Amino acid sequence: MKKCIQLACYLIVLAAGSVSCMKPRIELDKGAWGDNANITAAVLFKYIEVTNNLGYGEPVTGYQNSPISTITNTVDKAAATVTLVAVKGTDITKMGIRFSHYAVKIEPLNGAPAAGTIADFSKGDFMYRLTSADGTVRDWKILVSVAP
Repeated sequence: MKKCIQLACYLIVLAAGSVSCMKPRIELDKGAWGDNANITAAVLFKYIEVTNNLGYGEPVTGYQNSPISTITNTVDKAAATVTLVAVKGTDITKMGIRFSHYAVKIEPLNGAPAAGTIADFSKGDFMYRLTSADGTVRDWKILVSVAP
């Protein structure tokens, strides 16, 4: 039994030593991914308060992301624009936006609200800068309005 324990300890030390001697990981060649500084979809949303009763104690109250219906949700890759027209009566002063994209980074420009945060989208058009894995940078215009 004692020899089994000693052998196990030896194997653990040997494995730990071999891990520290491993060569560093090779990084991904981001240039191979090409230009993907494009938005593929955009969704408007609002947060709604929800209460769940888990069957014991007090109910749990929180917020969930609820998509807003749009009449038009058009992505124009050539013009680098997204046009979102919410259904009549939608309050676009307290909503958020989320994007589907293949870029490695998306950042708001000139005071545009960060994706995922509640903001006032009635103030006009917004610009977002997307950076692809190969370093390509493309600015996208987001147009949000409410149907008359």
